[in-house]
Amino acid sequence: MLDAALPLRTDRLVLRAFAPHDLDAFRAYQSDPATVRYLWRPPLTEQQLAARVSEAPVLAKDGDAYGIAIEHAGALVGETVVKLTDAAARQAEIGWILAPEHRGRGYALEAGRAALDLALAIGAHRVTAVLDHENQASARIAERLGMRREAVLLEDGVNGATGELGSTEIWAILARER
Repeated sequence: MLDAALPLRTDRLVLRAFAPHDLDAFRAYQSDPATVRYLWRPPLTEQQLAARVSEAPVLAKDGDAYGIAIEHAGALVGETVVKLTDAAARQAEIGWILAPEHRGRGYALEAGRAALDLALAIGAHRVTAVLDHENQASARIAERLGMRREAVLLEDGVNGATGELGSTEIWAILARER
């Protein structure tokens, strides 16, 4: 469904499907402790990493997620994701991850905007971003995307990367608000 929409081009970025040649750069930021702590899961295994860059994901049922490579000047700098959270209610979730050396340049905002546009283009009525409460850089991105913070869930789960209780922020926007 999304393959037809890719690649997407923004002012500075190309958003495209992952490819096996992305594995080394993907592994580097996916195993970075400062990145993983906001993902609420342990680092991916080598097998999981290889599968993620070579699979052809689809958005067919609730829970399906589509990881989209973010490329700048020919290099993989991170990823954005569009996840189908509730097909019947036309709800999707977006997210973004950048390699540490590419943060602070506006790439996450640019890619997040493209992911939001894509989610709306495929028919989402409501789009959310679910963030670690401590990740205020991502909260600023969600706000700049026009999303509103709808909830802070205090100590709502155990962060799989740290083993500690963590809190979650829910940000959202409706299609008519865009």
